[in-house]
Amino acid sequence: MTYPIVPVATKASFLSEAYFSELSDQYASIRSKHRKWYIFDSSKAIASHAILTHMMHDLLNNEDLLYENTNYDLFFETFDHHVKQLPYITEEIHYFRNELNQYGKAPEQLVEMIKLAACGKWQLYSSRYHRYEDSQYDAAYNVKFISSNGRFEVVYNIETGQMITDPVNMGTYNYAPGSILPWNYYQHHKYDKVPWKKWGNTNQISYKDIVKRKSRHGSTEQKRGTEELHSLIKKVSDLLCR
Repeated sequence: MTYPIVPVATKASFLSEAYFSELSDQYASIRSKHRKWYIFDSSKAIASHAILTHMMHDLLNNEDLLYENTNYDLFFETFDHHVKQLPYITEEIHYFRNELNQYGKAPEQLVEMIKLAACGKWQLYSSRYHRYEDSQYDAAYNVKFISSNGRFEVVYNIETGQMITDPVNMGTYNYAPGSILPWNYYQHHKYDKVPWKKWGNTNQISYKDIVKRKSRHGSTEQKRGTEELHSLIKKVSDLLCR
């Protein structure tokens, strides 16, 4: 299906309680207008796509308001909920994850992230798909952290201590955080992995061109660097977080 353009109008201030209440009312109204009385009812997807389009527009026009807002979590919960009402996501929604990932509050320096990970605010995670060769650094030393809620990702290079932001190895926002639970695993595959394979991380380089590069995952340098980082995080945890 192709999502039709459906206008959404909200009068309340962006991110206010009333704003989210209006979004809920708008969703119900759009569903009602587009509901069909047969098996292939697409009203849910049409309504959610309209809400997402409106929320994207509002955030881009009020970028600074979200950082310390009382309804910070509610914005992401609402956005992710509507993404998962879609049978598929559009290219626009896929790339918008990069806008959302900026709000993860990850520090620029690895040394600061180590402190956060030591206290459980972020978790060191597999970086298998973030270690493709790059001329600017040795990708064997790339490591990925995911926020405690599973939404935000950030990649650092152990050698440089800096955040990695290039379109080949960058971290991205998860609309449906992964899990060993079958339904969560399926949703993560559908809304995060499949779009990545279709469109890449940004429009600067395709997935096919990314995976053509040699991977440094599994190298001696990668294994040693990751093990040392695990040990360092544990040491910092013992010192600061107990």
